[in-house]
Amino acid sequence: MVLIRLFWIFILLLFLSGCHWGKALKPITPTQILSSERSRLGIAAMERGDLAEAEKRLEEAVKLNKKDVDHRRHYAEALWQRGKYQDALQQLDEAVKRGGVNDTSLHLSLAEKHLMLNHLPTAYRHADAAVRLAPKEYKGWALRGKAGWLLAADQESADSPEKIQQYLAQAKNDYYRALSFSPNNRELLPELAAIQMICRQPEHSLATWQHLQDLFPKDSEPADLLRGKAEVLIALQRFDEAIQCLNTARLREPELPEIEQRLREVIAASQKNLY
Repeated sequence: MVLIRLFWIFILLLFLSGCHWGKALKPITPTQILSSERSRLGIAAMERGDLAEAEKRLEEAVKLNKKDVDHRRHYAEALWQRGKYQDALQQLDEAVKRGGVNDTSLHLSLAEKHLMLNHLPTAYRHADAAVRLAPKEYKGWALRGKAGWLLAADQESADSPEKIQQYLAQAKNDYYRALSFSPNNRELLPELAAIQMICRQPEHSLATWQHLQDLFPKDSEPADLLRGKAEVLIALQRFDEAIQCLNTARLREPELPEIEQRLREVIAASQKNLY
């Protein structure tokens, strides 16, 4: 009992003395409580697929508490899922301005969405911010690599070959960094293999495809993987192996006529190479 009394006397003295710790405690206002409730309802609606209700509730949450970064983040996601892309980006930009400038997830979301809309310089800028904020997070490196790769392709007619090579070299290094943190990422490996081919490194590309293939149980590789590997083997003039890959890909997806057509072309090139 004595200890309990001493505890409450200590708490009372803190508040009576105007302690700095006591002053730092800010009461939660009714408006903040209401905005959090609206946000909770909006997130629940989004999870069950009621996007119209989600947008309505999250918009209410943002209006009630304009400074809350999370409310805007969720509101932006609801808008994006409803196809209101520019409105979603505007909300994310506002979230960054209102205290989220050091929020890695906001920059990642902006980078992903700008990439989808082909806003490459802006996507690169947000991916770069994410890399600087969280250098051990693979997503930032992957997004910056992809944005750089697409910038190189987009500016091919305008920039010098040297500048294009700089973009590609940076993109390739970014993919290497991303994969150092997520080495078995099945989405990143094909993209790295493609960049390696563009950089005229077919041996490296083949090794990347082989690493990806090793991630699948034997005889279960998807046809796209086998087709990608076959193209590298063709570039290396290893036609027999390429034909084998394409034959297997044809068995995986017999309804795709382009695989059959490519197989015929490789067989013809292989026969021509013998004479």
